[in-house]
Amino acid sequence: MQEDYARARRLGLREYHRATSAGRYPYLPALDDILPEGTLPAEIPVGLMEIPLSMVVGTKTAGRQQAFADDFMPLLEVYSEFALKWWKLYDSQMEVGIRDPIKVYEYMHRFYVQEGNKRVSVSKFVGAYGIMGDVLRILPNKEGEEDEADKVYAEFLRFFDSAPIYEIDFTVLGSYEKLANILGLELGKPWPREIVE
Repeated sequence: MQEDYARARRLGLREYHRATSAGRYPYLPALDDILPEGTLPAEIPVGLMEIPLSMVVGTKTAGRQQAFADDFMPLLEVYSEFALKWWKLYDSQMEVGIRDPIKVYEYMHRFYVQEGNKRVSVSKFVGAYGIMGDVLRILPNKEGEEDEADKVYAEFLRFFDSAPIYEIDFTVLGSYEKLANILGLELGKPWPREIVE
């Protein structure tokens, strides 16, 4: 309903003002702006899976970037065509849920939406935990430059080969290895289903 969009927009405007006051970019980051210029990153299909909404942090391109605050809450006017589509999607979510998966790129253990920004916005607004997404992974292509974050991400990829879940998000190198050791397992080899689930 229109009132729900107005509530979501108020949240978006509040976040927008909070970000600008703190000197942060107030809109969603675009992956195309984050990727190193002039590189051709490797793309790997991961497939259809539920992804945590807390890890969906931006858009793939700059096209829809400024329609949302940096938390995916909408910013456009209540009487816009965008608002009408948003609140119809909200009504559908409340009746039957989100049916169509979004299309996302995963880069450095975070997700950027190619198709489905409004679905993410509505899902975050209603407090959903996750959303189904068709995931395409972009591997960093940094020749000769590997910092701590790159090494942690490489370790995550070995963990993901063992247990294809995103929710375990370590930031310290060696943490995934330590988890495997505690469980008596190895990174890079598939873990038993009962451990993964």
